[in-house]
Amino acid sequence: MTILYYSTSFYANHGGSVQSIEFYENLDHVKAVDKKILFPERKVKRVYSNVSNNFLRRFLRRISLLQILFFYRRNNFHLKNLKKKIKDSNPDVIIFQMDSNFLQIGKIKESFPEKLVCTQINGSPFDEPFKNIAFKNYFLKNQRESYENSDLNFFISEFSRERVMGGAVDYSRDVVIYNGTDPQKFFPIKEKKSLREKWKFPVENFILGYIGTLDFHKQIIDLIEVFYELDLIYHNLFLVIIGDGPAFAKIQDRIRNLRLEDKIQMTGWIDHQYINENINCFDLAVHHYASNYMNPLKIFEFLAAGLPVLAPDIPSVRNTFKDKEDLLLTGSEKGELKQKLELMISDNNLRKKLSSNQYLIKNIEKNYTWKRYAERIVSQMQEKLNEKDENIVGI
Repeated sequence: MTILYYSTSFYANHGGSVQSIEFYENLDHVKAVDKKILFPERKVKRVYSNVSNNFLRRFLRRISLLQILFFYRRNNFHLKNLKKKIKDSNPDVIIFQMDSNFLQIGKIKESFPEKLVCTQINGSPFDEPFKNIAFKNYFLKNQRESYENSDLNFFISEFSRERVMGGAVDYSRDVVIYNGTDPQKFFPIKEKKSLREKWKFPVENFILGYIGTLDFHKQIIDLIEVFYELDLIYHNLFLVIIGDGPAFAKIQDRIRNLRLEDKIQMTGWIDHQYINENINCFDLAVHHYASNYMNPLKIFEFLAAGLPVLAPDIPSVRNTFKDKEDLLLTGSEKGELKQKLELMISDNNLRKKLSSNQYLIKNIEKNYTWKRYAERIVSQMQEKLNEKDENIVGI
């Protein structure tokens, strides 16, 4: 099987990049894959400024009619070169890691009807980047019809599948495969003192840690304000925020306003190879908010590293892990976030129970690795290719 993998997130600075890189790398470990091709190959990184110089872009994106223009423009990116790449490389399978470009599916199917066209779907562009688009219901219908035209759609959660496909769900085409982690990259490190010294974190403090893209909808400001209230009670707290994104400057301003510069450290982006060392400096890993359709990668990474985790109470997390056995769930309201954080900070026995859970770590190593993720996807694609071959023979 020859696979052409089309991902515009491969070089980006968010979870979609981790998923695309890990999936692409782990295709090497799947026997059915003879050759893999990455498209586009050109390395384009989006750099966020630590000052609010993207105000105009955010302002324009609030204008619903202009969002239509941005959307159609996005759906023309790479299309001409993608068709050329498919023609030149002649893959058996084309996998789209979707962003906002679902209209390209129909165009590729029309140009290459013999190819197996599959998608990785992490969410809908109408939840975040194009949430204010005019005639939204029209575009939601276009989205569903585009995915109906795929041979296979791989969703990261049941909630996402039902939300995107609605009454058009086909369980043989629309498959849920949860994200994973790499136990070779994420594992417990017992000696925290030397790690904290290496990464210039305070050695004696109780460290809460957050990692992720700093988007406006991630409720990082809520976390900071709750931290401020808890710091008045527990004076030994320290918060580490790893990541960058559009909300960086706003978060920084809130930290200054609350005079928390000595209690909160924003590291910016850290190379993925150093993430395990950084998160092993945490006493408590916090990933308090995610939209209902998500399946957060960081939860798997935190747990594989043996950390006690405060996680969002969303369907994919509830379906995979046990509250108060594997991790602690919290709702999105600030009051509940404060209550759950204080419980984790004050209850040493609970933290120990949720730390280095060997049964959980072994379960992750068995069922939620990127190798298993790639194997499951390739297995589904192989079945579809076999069906195509049988149909051709039967003609």
